Amino acid sequence: MSVLAVTKKDFKGARRSKTLWAAAVLLGLIAVLLGFTARGYRLSATETVQNQFRMLTQLLSVLLPLIALAVTYMAIAGEREGGGIKFLLSTPNTRRDVFVGKLLSRLGIVAAGVVFVYIAAVSISLTKHGVFPAGVILGTLLLTIVYGSVFVSIAVAVSAAAATRSRAIGSSLTSYFVLVILYVFPLIGVKSLARGVHTAVLGMDPNPDLYNAVQYTSPFLAYRKSINLVVPDGLEQRLFRDSFANADRGAATGADTVGGAGPGAGHVDPDLPLYLTDEFSLVILAFWLVVPLLVGYWAFNRADLE
Repeated sequence: MSVLAVTKKDFKGARRSKTLWAAAVLLGLIAVLLGFTARGYRLSATETVQNQFRMLTQLLSVLLPLIALAVTYMAIAGEREGGGIKFLLSTPNTRRDVFVGKLLSRLGIVAAGVVFVYIAAVSISLTKHGVFPAGVILGTLLLTIVYGSVFVSIAVAVSAAAATRSRAIGSSLTSYFVLVILYVFPLIGVKSLARGVHTAVLGMDPNPDLYNAVQYTSPFLAYRKSINLVVPDGLEQRLFRDSFANADRGAATGADTVGGAGPGAGHVDPDLPLYLTDEFSLVILAFWLVVPLLVGYWAFNRADLE
């Protein structure tokens, strides 16, 4: 075997998963429903469709990581627990072949699922509105595939480092909670925690940009910010509005710069530090795409597979 042979074998096995097909169909139906209900007050057909796909990315920002982790977490851990890893490494394959082959297979599966969802959404938007804003649709599609790939990378790393199913499940759920859920339902606000340590524990003056930077390490927020790069003005998701730059400008103009991330509401044109800009989101996504794989491959190479 080779990397290609491992990839083909794993892809054929994974695509038979009923859970995978159920998730793809469910997301497709949600995309169709979103297309049917998408409308905007005094918006043109093109603007309505652009808003539809922005809303779709908000939905996928929460659901896609969970699906990517569920599809991938047993990729290598399952082979180790079931004894199949010995067969894979006796054909002969190197550990690198197995690791890369599993990675490519699961990347292909998640990318195919995202494309399926987009085909469903595009079909409805064309049928209902007759427009195809290529920049927004193709741009968000590419960024969504990258976002899904980030969590495939994390799950492959987790699977490579875990010797059992239970450890792989636990690590995957922990990853989802820490990287996504804490930002969707901020019961324990990451920003508040960072502020508390910085001011109460270390006794330093408040620094909103520092707390925002701590938050921005999440691929969830990086994906949301990256969408701003491909949507038109007025549809951006406004984050970090309490930054020093926005606060100063808001004070000068009398604008409200305190609050959440609603698109366009109370918007003050930001002059953010480089590490808080929309463009920097690509650096953060690249980090989460590469670094977990390096750590996972290192752990896999050191593991006792006997």
